[in-house]
Amino acid sequence: MNPPTSVAKDIAPAEALPADLLSQHPAPWRIVGQGLFTWSVFRLYHAYLYVPAPASSAGGPAAFDANGEFALMLRYLRNIPGEQIVSTSTDEIARLTDTPAQELAGWAHAMRDCFPDVSSGDRLTGWFRPGQGVRFFNGDVLAGDIDSPAFARAFAAIWLDPRTRSPSLRAKLLGLTKLDAK
Repeated sequence: MNPPTSVAKDIAPAEALPADLLSQHPAPWRIVGQGLFTWSVFRLYHAYLYVPAPASSAGGPAAFDANGEFALMLRYLRNIPGEQIVSTSTDEIARLTDTPAQELAGWAHAMRDCFPDVSSGDRLTGWFRPGQGVRFFNGDVLAGDIDSPAFARAFAAIWLDPRTRSPSLRAKLLGLTKLDAK
């Protein structure tokens, strides 16, 4: 018997948020969407977008608010040097925003303190906190903070801005239909 062919290859089981994040924000979290990021023929990572579940949630879809609290997790499928993650992130922020070069250089320096070299299976998670910035986790432990709301908006744009390099991943993360994504 042949296995089913309708299973989407870019869907992976939802990952648990980092233990340190959950100890700091123990309320339930819900996944908004997930998808696979590829570059050319290379599968680089699975991405997952989470939001805190509303107290009155009745099991409906999780609502995303770019100005609210959310977590973005990447589970890597390849080995990638931390410096490459910083360089690519910096290039994308520069492409998507009008951040002054000096501020961008400061953010790159701060990212170097937060982003290690990753191996296949490693998870990096950003917890976006309104009015504060982003708290990063490597696996289950705190990797560092970048306390800048402007950085948080610019960094999230890499995946969530309509001009992202991967509109299909953005649509999957946000739970958009093809009509919504246009």
